[in-house]
Amino acid sequence: MTGFARPWPTIGHRLESVETIPKKTAKLPALPKEIRPAHILIVDDEPQIAESLADFLGRQGHLTSIAYSGREAFDFLQDALYEQGEPVDLVLLDMRMPEMPGFEVLKQLRDHQDPDLKFTRVIMLTAATGHQEKIDALNAGADDYITKPYQPQELLARVRTLLRTQQLEKLLQHQRQQLAHLNRIGQEMAMSHDVRGIMRLAVREARKFLDCEVVGLFVPNKAKQRILCQHLSGAAVGADHYPAIPMDQGIIGQTARKPAVYRLGEADLALDKNFVRETDVPPKITPRSLMSVPVIAVGHTWAVLVAYNKRQGNFSEFDLDLIASLSTFLGGAAENAYLVQNLRARQQELLDNRNSLQAIIDGILHPIYTIDDRWQLVAVNENKGQELEREPAAMIGQPCYRAFFGRTTPCDHCHAAETLTGGTSQTWSVQWLGEDRLPREWDVNSYPIPGQRSGSASAVVVWQDRTEERRLERSLLQAGKLAAIGQLAAGVAHEINNPLTAINANAEMMRMVIPKDDDQFEAVDLILRAGQRAAKVVRGLLDFARERQYTFIPLNITDTIEQALELVAYQLHAANVTIKKDLPAELPWVMASSEHVKSVWINLMINARDAMRDAETEEPILEIIARLAQPFPNTGQQVEILVRDNGPGIPPAEAAHIFEPFYTTKDPGKGTGLGLATCHRIIEQHGGLIEMISTPGRGATFVVRLPAVEKKTHRRRSA
Repeated sequence: MTGFARPWPTIGHRLESVETIPKKTAKLPALPKEIRPAHILIVDDEPQIAESLADFLGRQGHLTSIAYSGREAFDFLQDALYEQGEPVDLVLLDMRMPEMPGFEVLKQLRDHQDPDLKFTRVIMLTAATGHQEKIDALNAGADDYITKPYQPQELLARVRTLLRTQQLEKLLQHQRQQLAHLNRIGQEMAMSHDVRGIMRLAVREARKFLDCEVVGLFVPNKAKQRILCQHLSGAAVGADHYPAIPMDQGIIGQTARKPAVYRLGEADLALDKNFVRETDVPPKITPRSLMSVPVIAVGHTWAVLVAYNKRQGNFSEFDLDLIASLSTFLGGAAENAYLVQNLRARQQELLDNRNSLQAIIDGILHPIYTIDDRWQLVAVNENKGQELEREPAAMIGQPCYRAFFGRTTPCDHCHAAETLTGGTSQTWSVQWLGEDRLPREWDVNSYPIPGQRSGSASAVVVWQDRTEERRLERSLLQAGKLAAIGQLAAGVAHEINNPLTAINANAEMMRMVIPKDDDQFEAVDLILRAGQRAAKVVRGLLDFARERQYTFIPLNITDTIEQALELVAYQLHAANVTIKKDLPAELPWVMASSEHVKSVWINLMINARDAMRDAETEEPILEIIARLAQPFPNTGQQVEILVRDNGPGIPPAEAAHIFEPFYTTKDPGKGTGLGLATCHRIIEQHGGLIEMISTPGRGATFVVRLPAVEKKTHRRRSA
């Protein structure tokens, strides 16, 4: 055989993949054994004819056996196949024999289940001169027939023709089995994304179906300008001990550079100038034949597949086609595996980025969610789920207005539609009463999310709870007003107090010396009462403006409320006020001045009674609730006290001024306008917060919040 090299076409591949390579591969049937003499069984009841045929065919180089009856022949065929493992290649079968004629033997062979017996080649020997017996023999399944007496050369020609046809059929059958096995290997490689596993599978199975000593896979490393052995099957050394091959050196280097394929016999290896024994052949291997083909992936030579030393003769053109097909499968599977690995790495990177982003969003203490152009929820952060006491994943895919508010249409207050349709950011505020009947105020922002696809608008919506912020703003504004008024009141009180003292003292002396029946007594009495009222106002101003001293101790706040209720119980009962209270004993304690907080509760209760009495409420109800306040950012635990009435309420215009000194909604002479201002000052000095919530016609609610402490805290402090 003459060695040759030929160009290798560059091709691309695109194959699907699944998880892993199966651990075991289907076993390839054994190759035909080395060329040996054909085994011919001669069956004839006449010994002279049988022995003469055996002698003649034996001299032609064939192995012969003799059977003298049909039964003996059939038993011999079975023994040769099942016991010796050497099936008979051809049977010369006499048509007419006693006991079991040739037709019966032929019928049993053709009806047998084992294909190695069923398709045994048979030449019928017949002494008949007519055509009908020959036709019957062929119809019964005979491959040929010889008429006695036969011509030796004609018999030999017919035997050789049948044996040659049989050998070709066996070769074709084996090649068909090789192709089927190669196809299974290709499917297994295509089903894998493990590159190293694909390499191992390729070299292991190539060695089997090529029936050679060694198969190796070599991968070029362009950075190091070397070709490295990755896998060896059948060699005495491992791939790690194979010497590195300089780029472009030897048959392997030339295969990678051109790329081209090589098929060389032993004589060709000695003559080929490209062959380098030290690098082209594994150590401890004596080269007799070699095939080398490139493995093309992503448009370039990714590897070189090399087979060494065909066990029977040299590598054939069919062997070259087989290994070339395997390299095509290998290149496509490797390319596909790299694509899958890159895709999975990219998917993992995207998943990691998504998880990081989700963790950041979940860590934000504001409700955040993402909606698409159909208002369906795409993502919801943990804060929003906790607010609704639902798992965020359970809300994905639902319209936001249904998941959050139980509506069937988008919310009236929502401006996210402008973001979805116009791609512009929107900001708006939302207010409503919470479950505790206290107002909540939120700032809502919607931002467009850039997208590549048209008609796939989406937006992220962020809610920020501004309730506490607004309360603090109002408290600071009120504190500023009170501070300014306090300074003014202190100065005015000092200026008024001295002349007022003289007026009251002289009026008192005049009333003592003027008889009661005197006309001037009533005038002097009027002056005295007006002066006393003015003095009371001045004392209130001074109390309000003065930094009062408080002694703080741990208190059960519900006890102070109960004590205040006892002090005003008669007044509330006289006004037919129904008292509803919810004062749990297990609330945390507060650090407070008992007398001062009791004065706050008394003031609030009396104000509620006056409001309901002046409005002539049919069923006046005073509701007093103590509970833990909802936590706000940057605040500790707080106790919340609500004093609520069902009176006429306070209009918004008046509600903005109720904590200002001298502002009162009572009739002239019934209030000084300092009660709520003083309450505000007391709660403020306790580190708490007081505010009023009212809807005209639906009563008013005063909310007081005080910092909570543990019960074991007994240290007194003063302020």
